[in-house]
Amino acid sequence: MASVDFARDFGPGTDRRFFLIMSLVVALVIVGGFGPSYVSSLPPPGLPFWVHLHGVVMTAWILLFALQSCLVGRRAFSLHRRLGWLSIGLITVMVPLGFVTNAMAIQRGATPPFFTPAMMMAADGIDLCLFTGLYAAAILLRRHGAWHKRLMLCATILLTWPALARLPPLGELGLSMIIPASVALLILLALIGPAFDLVTRRRMHPAYLWGVGLIIAAQPLHGLLAASPLIQGLANRLLV
Repeated sequence: MASVDFARDFGPGTDRRFFLIMSLVVALVIVGGFGPSYVSSLPPPGLPFWVHLHGVVMTAWILLFALQSCLVGRRAFSLHRRLGWLSIGLITVMVPLGFVTNAMAIQRGATPPFFTPAMMMAADGIDLCLFTGLYAAAILLRRHGAWHKRLMLCATILLTWPALARLPPLGELGLSMIIPASVALLILLALIGPAFDLVTRRRMHPAYLWGVGLIIAAQPLHGLLAASPLIQGLANRLLV
């Protein structure tokens, strides 16, 4: 009986509109964070081709996430499932390209001023691994809609941190405050889902204990890994 009540409590309800809105919020954050810096980098000599490729692939993921939310809202489940399988191909390109882009950015001295090269390598590496894990879990739990969409939301929110750190208002806080402020915004963004559950269902779905919990737990790991001899050594080799 408890399992039946749980499934009923976390049935579709008003979720479809919520996840569509959240997909649009994520898209706006990405555009607001990366848009200005990307446009300002277009004049000659411009950006390396792999930066453009990385941008195209990441944009494709954000658009796909929004489209998938829209398809569920329209109950176009068959097309949603087909695109879901295609997303696996996108991820197999997106994640390795993310690691390569990170390394190449460090090598050409394009580390953002609020990051050290080691911090950038550690943070992006941890977040890409965590994104992959959350995405894989969401795919494995695709038949359990409440788990699937919440894990996908958490995975996609995780990708917003670099964009949050580049939002123009955060630059007014000073370099020392950009990382703490962007981490706070990331956690607040991740907590919107659990808050929505509490308001509409009066309890939080356990998917958020994993998704949001891992997002929060990853933040102190960035600094710890960045201080490790391994990451320090790798970053220094790239700078030579």
